[in-house]
Amino acid sequence: MIYLGATTLGHYKVSADGGVAFNQLVTYYLGNLGHALLATLLTVTCLTTAVGLVAAFAQDFHKHFSRVSYRQWLGFMCLASFLTANFGLDTIISWSTPMLMFLYPFAMVLILLSITSPLFKRDPVVYAFVVVFTAVPALLDMVAAFPAVVSQSAFGKALGAFQQSYLPFASLGMDWVVPAVVGLVLGLGVHVLRPAFAGQRVSTRG
Repeated sequence: MIYLGATTLGHYKVSADGGVAFNQLVTYYLGNLGHALLATLLTVTCLTTAVGLVAAFAQDFHKHFSRVSYRQWLGFMCLASFLTANFGLDTIISWSTPMLMFLYPFAMVLILLSITSPLFKRDPVVYAFVVVFTAVPALLDMVAAFPAVVSQSAFGKALGAFQQSYLPFASLGMDWVVPAVVGLVLGLGVHVLRPAFAGQRVSTRG
């Protein structure tokens, strides 16, 4: 890929868009045949991914909301995907980025908790403390990723200033680490001390 990009650099302008650059490479080496081949490969690749995602969503929603049949969920997902796709990739990315930034810290802490859960016997209290403390930086990350109308507003700038000033590693996108560790320490403390308090109550009642 480095060789292909270097050898075609003199024929096309530098592009930050990978799709445009890829199309230029194919055009330079294969012409119209390359366009047909590229269209076929992209269609097949995207189709398999789309089918898998739509089927997975429909199956999961039918599991939780069984009053609606799997076929109905499937049709709804296909229609929703079709309508969403027509807004264009840039718009979809701008919509999804804030939600992805919100979910990213939760995904990280839940994965780490799942790996280490045997150490605290999968106690839900530990999960609860970590998730609650992680919610604060997750919300701040989401606001920072909103379009400029929100992130650059007075409210967005105030939250951004608070995030950069009071949350360590915010400049690295790791501002969730310290709050999650604090929640973990508190959760483990409750996990360890709760049996002692429970035993003390039993002895007092006895």
